[in-house]
Amino acid sequence: MAIPRFKINTNWLLLGVAIALGGGAVYLSNTLIRDKMAQLEAEAKRGQQTVEVVVAKRDLAPGDTISSDVMAVRQVPREYVPETAVLPDGFGSVERQRLAAPIRRGEMLLTLHTEGNGALVFSSTLKKGLRALTFEVDAVNSISGMLRPGDFIDLIYSAKGPLSGDGDVTVPLLSQVQVLATDQSVTKHDDGTGTERSFTTVTLQVSPLDADRIIAAKAAGQLTAVLRHPDDGQPNTTRPMTAAGLLSGVAAAPTGHTIEYIAGGSSAEPAEVHQARTAQISPLAAAAAARSLATAAAR
Repeated sequence: MAIPRFKINTNWLLLGVAIALGGGAVYLSNTLIRDKMAQLEAEAKRGQQTVEVVVAKRDLAPGDTISSDVMAVRQVPREYVPETAVLPDGFGSVERQRLAAPIRRGEMLLTLHTEGNGALVFSSTLKKGLRALTFEVDAVNSISGMLRPGDFIDLIYSAKGPLSGDGDVTVPLLSQVQVLATDQSVTKHDDGTGTERSFTTVTLQVSPLDADRIIAAKAAGQLTAVLRHPDDGQPNTTRPMTAAGLLSGVAAAPTGHTIEYIAGGSSAEPAEVHQARTAQISPLAAAAAARSLATAAAR
């Protein structure tokens, strides 16, 4: 008996070969494309300089606080980095500021996004080696609100009783101190009653030693700000003044007039001459007083 031969359907064979060849072509093309893209990206990176910039980790809204928790560092081609972009080295100048504009995730942080709009921080306005000291003075001791940034003042220290060691005393503490900033506020009693009182905070540019002196003087007594002309560079060299010293140069007031009057007297007995001291009055009044005394003595 003859065994039948297995017949191969050439159509299915051709279809299978075509599918295999097509799959191989797709795989090879994808591999070639991927390799080519990687090659192009590598060449682009080698040909471009990149810069680290600060970008947002997530979408941020106006009013959000800038911090390392919501910001990250990313490499960006230098040609795409604007001058207002915040770099990692300058992140400290905008940290803890609030956003004035929204930022999307991955977007570069610009100084224009901040409420300060890239303005210099206050500490950068200080001269090297100096400090900014803020303390509170009342409206009278702050020249009634006339102080302005850029003014120069003298600080006068006053203490009472045992704090001064010699009764009440007033002494110049510092001369030609520059005012950096001023601010005003109004306070009242805790229960809401009583008269409101205006206080002013004054920020001065001083040396570390002078800062210590101001703090100590403020704690022990009272400080008064005295405004001076900006072109007056002479230090305040006045001597300490006490309450007793206020009258030391004042001459004693006149104690009045001394008048003489004659009482009694006759041809047999000489008259008596008397002296009397009156208050400080006019000569006419003194003469009238003398006549009255003489009349009284004659009686």
